[in-house]
Amino acid sequence: MAIETASEHDHAATYTPLGPITAERTSRDVLPNGENDENADAAPGERHTFLGSADLSEEDVSACLGMAKAIEILGVRETFGACAVEQTSVYGAALAIPQIARSSHWPKTMCCLTLRCFLFVVINFVVQTMFVYYIYDSQTNMNPFGNQMHLCDFAAHVSACPGKPDCHGPGGKDITSPGDLYPYDIWNTRKFMRDSMITLFPDLEDDINEKIDPGEYGVEGYYCRLLCIFVFMVAIADEFQNIRDLIKLLYYLPTENAPWVQYDPPSWASKQYIKDVHAVGELEFVIFKVNGMPLRWKIWNVCFLLLPKIFIWRMLSMAGVHFIMETAAMVDQIVNTTALSFVFTLDELILERLTTKATKHMMSNLQDYDLCDTSMYEEETDQQVLDRYNASEMTCRFGLGDWWLLPRRLFWSVILMAIFTYEYYYHNCVRMEDGSMVSVDMHLPANAHLDFHCFMTKFFAHCSHEVHNAFWAMPSMDTYE
Repeated sequence: MAIETASEHDHAATYTPLGPITAERTSRDVLPNGENDENADAAPGERHTFLGSADLSEEDVSACLGMAKAIEILGVRETFGACAVEQTSVYGAALAIPQIARSSHWPKTMCCLTLRCFLFVVINFVVQTMFVYYIYDSQTNMNPFGNQMHLCDFAAHVSACPGKPDCHGPGGKDITSPGDLYPYDIWNTRKFMRDSMITLFPDLEDDINEKIDPGEYGVEGYYCRLLCIFVFMVAIADEFQNIRDLIKLLYYLPTENAPWVQYDPPSWASKQYIKDVHAVGELEFVIFKVNGMPLRWKIWNVCFLLLPKIFIWRMLSMAGVHFIMETAAMVDQIVNTTALSFVFTLDELILERLTTKATKHMMSNLQDYDLCDTSMYEEETDQQVLDRYNASEMTCRFGLGDWWLLPRRLFWSVILMAIFTYEYYYHNCVRMEDGSMVSVDMHLPANAHLDFHCFMTKFFAHCSHEVHNAFWAMPSMDTYE
């Protein structure tokens, strides 16, 4: 890349490939309003060289200079980051408010606000855990009592049916067209009506089976299901990032008894003058900032916030993917995805609806604890900034310093999607000889509702309490022939 420049004696255009050229105005340059530039005779040290593709005006150089500073500082902040607290979540309030109270030696008001935050965190734990529990209870107990098998890949690729893998229904029929497919409740009702008629008229069983077709249970849109899981995983990845940020905060914050609140009026003018000119009050001089945390509080936050947060994330992620995979209708898949994402926002809903304005003010004005030092960029000359911009940005080469440009959250979303989808297939499906993924044999649960101990152990391993005899097994391939 290069720019064109005009000599003081000759205005002929020159082209210099890949070399810094002086981007400056001379005494013959004219401003847009027709006046001569008063800064044309600026000192040589104030003139800058820049690599470009055409004559650069002072505004162009200023834009590139600003972009160079912004890219470098923001890139360093993105790479090394900061210790930040979730400002819109009750988790963040339960972490920050006690530290602010500790810094101010536990005044009565802050003690009450701290207890309120702890109470709201407990409420959030209970509500989210019970949501997840009832989702699991429906999947592992209620569905089997309704004689429902796992959906797996029944009719996943119905456009290729019949005669291909995944074209075999759980009712013993070879699926021939999308018209054969129904959600489980409708398919079970149609099957019940057929079986009832056979019970009433056993002599007409062959005629009833020939003329009454209940259809089959299968997924309407295989790729719609994957799309819904991906969207759900985007929300999951965001919560996963919040967990990583909390771990990062507890690890990198100095283990010391540092203040999280300070009164810091500006010293560049009198306080009254600042109030009058800028229309601010005393509250604007109170600074809330993430700072060092004693070891005992770090241990408390690990046990009270981090571990329960990981448990809820893991259980809801697993239950959510299972729930979407077990949904047959495409519209229901989309609606269920939206509903599941709502469960993750309960912590934000509780902070918004139940906490005081004082807590909201402290959280919204809480400054991060920077892990990067950008002071070196404050003392650079403009020419040094432009030289670095020429070398690092006006090129197609990428280095380790550019890794933050990769879409990391997208990467985590895809990885988590693959992990949880594989987990669903591993526990609930089995591959047939022709490659079809069908449900494992189904057994009735031993109890009416999911045992809570079994629910808790699902975090580590698949847990089930079932009776021995299966109420459903995949019909053999001979049945379809």
